Amino acid sequence: MKIYKYILPVMLGAGLVSCEDKLLEINKDPNNTVVATPEATFVSGVAWYGHAVDAYYNELDGLFAQYFAGGPGVALIDDERYFVQNTDYNAEWAANTNQALSDLNYTRKNGNEAQAAMADILSTHVWQNLVDHYGDVPFTEALRGAEGILNPAYDDAETIYDSLVIRLDESIAVLEGTDQVIGDEDIIFEGDLDKWVRFAYSEKLRLLMRQSIVNPTKVAAEVAEVISVGRFIESEDQIVAIPYSGEEGLNYNPMFARREGGVGQFYIASESFVSVLEGLSDPRGLVIFDPAEKTVTSGNPEGDLLGVAQGGIEDLGAVKAADFSYPSAVAYGEANDVILMSNWEVYFLRAEAAMRFGTADDETAMYNAAITAHFNYIGAEGAAGYLASDAVLYDASLSDQAKSDQIGVQKWISMAGLQEFEGYLESRRFDTPETRIFTDATDGILQAPARSVFGAGEFPGLRLYPQTETSFNQNEINTARTTILEKAFWDN
Repeated sequence: MKIYKYILPVMLGAGLVSCEDKLLEINKDPNNTVVATPEATFVSGVAWYGHAVDAYYNELDGLFAQYFAGGPGVALIDDERYFVQNTDYNAEWAANTNQALSDLNYTRKNGNEAQAAMADILSTHVWQNLVDHYGDVPFTEALRGAEGILNPAYDDAETIYDSLVIRLDESIAVLEGTDQVIGDEDIIFEGDLDKWVRFAYSEKLRLLMRQSIVNPTKVAAEVAEVISVGRFIESEDQIVAIPYSGEEGLNYNPMFARREGGVGQFYIASESFVSVLEGLSDPRGLVIFDPAEKTVTSGNPEGDLLGVAQGGIEDLGAVKAADFSYPSAVAYGEANDVILMSNWEVYFLRAEAAMRFGTADDETAMYNAAITAHFNYIGAEGAAGYLASDAVLYDASLSDQAKSDQIGVQKWISMAGLQEFEGYLESRRFDTPETRIFTDATDGILQAPARSVFGAGEFPGLRLYPQTETSFNQNEINTARTTILEKAFWDN
């Protein structure tokens, strides 16, 4: 499934920075103009959200989750040392709010009931990502400039979550009761409303489970109810993904376009990620990354999976690109889809729900299904043997905390190269006070980057509000956040 040509004109006029120049050019079709119809604005909203996810969320969150680190030859490593400014988030915020949500909101208000529900489900995903990355954001008064609301108030993050769950229930009811037909504007599921309903139930489970550690009593009953319906993303053809053709000059994957329009691909494997995979004898590393030309430890004739300590490339002296592992075609390519929600992500959610709340799912079966689905999608071999290994085998008799740690680590691994934004967010959530599996200063998975601006064991939480928001939306909350150490309401 490849993205349709009339997606091309939408990447215009967002105030993108210079490294997006090539992206603007390859997505501009001078022979066509987008007309404000529900169909056109839905396609535009999808395109802008794909840009936001892959060019911004995945780019930065891949560093924060420590899948990637800056490689040789480039000194642009401020982000991985957590030296950020609020201007860094201007383009990301605009792609989400000024573009994706605005376009989807037009379809919500002007489309038929099926189109409106479809736009509502996707906008729920956009809103959750905004809340997960920024905390409190304008919601109730957002997108109401035509009504004269130019300084929308900020809503409480948890309250927004509650509203999104209600929206999903309403959209599910519409789609389950409609006989309307969706046309070519549905570039995600090609008009298959059953898949949209599965997306909505999966997104609802995601919203509930994100809160499940800090407030289990609040969500337990709703989790059990949504699991009992059993209508989720389960197969590869149900994965929520924005497709790209990779056609030169027209329709590149957003991450590829952004990097190749600037300094190119300069990220390599992070030592944090490599060390976990090696400890588990996990074969997926050399599928997500290409082997380095030299062999150090494994004896693999094709080379090793070799990374660098976070922020540490400048400390190595004279090195060359061939000494390290770069993202493979699985993780980086002009025709790669942008995955919003995968079947393995949902299986992990169901495994966790069964473990925490005793739902109708079998936790071991869901855990195994999640890892197997990820192996299958990326083309890795040996899933059955990996699942049977002592370090990976799921033992339902262990403590909930031990099982939570195991699910959390495996989920983090499975998001690398495809859903970095989700891997970063879930590493925050699974990092509980009982076992700081990711951020413990002594033996946590994540390393304190060389010359980090924070102390040992301190890692990013919420983003700064962008400079455009602090300048133009005159609300006090905009200037209150001065550090990226603040936590989301669901964070531990």
